[in-house]
Amino acid sequence: MTTTHEQRFALKAAVEAAIADLQAVYGEDHVLMVPDGQGGAWVEIDQMELGEAYVQATTFLVFLLPFNLPGADIYPMFVREDLTRRDGRQLGEGLQRTTLSWPGQPQQRPVVQISRRTRGGVFAAQTAAQKTEKVLEWLRSR
Repeated sequence: MTTTHEQRFALKAAVEAAIADLQAVYGEDHVLMVPDGQGGAWVEIDQMELGEAYVQATTFLVFLLPFNLPGADIYPMFVREDLTRRDGRQLGEGLQRTTLSWPGQPQQRPVVQISRRTRGGVFAAQTAAQKTEKVLEWLRSR
């Protein structure tokens, strides 16, 4: 992750902690962070393993760490646009093809959006890495 001192200073403490958590789990070289200008940050993690259900072995994962962490959910998340099930079935509920505009990339990127919102305030009790793993496990089990 590359950031300047000024960019780091603009992040809320909970967002910085979430980024450190993600780097500890996935490795600093695999986590790209771009401040959102409001104290939050957009994050892209590369080389996330998809498991046996998909033709593709890995994906990127893009999501927003909102400025009001831990009082807000990390939602939605986005993965590679060409995601294809090995059994030929449709991706199914909770997965939608769309395009993503975010500060980490100047052009819109075709993606699949994962809609897995954590409900009932439970999101405040989980780390960014826990939420990421929870969503990836759900995706792998589809």
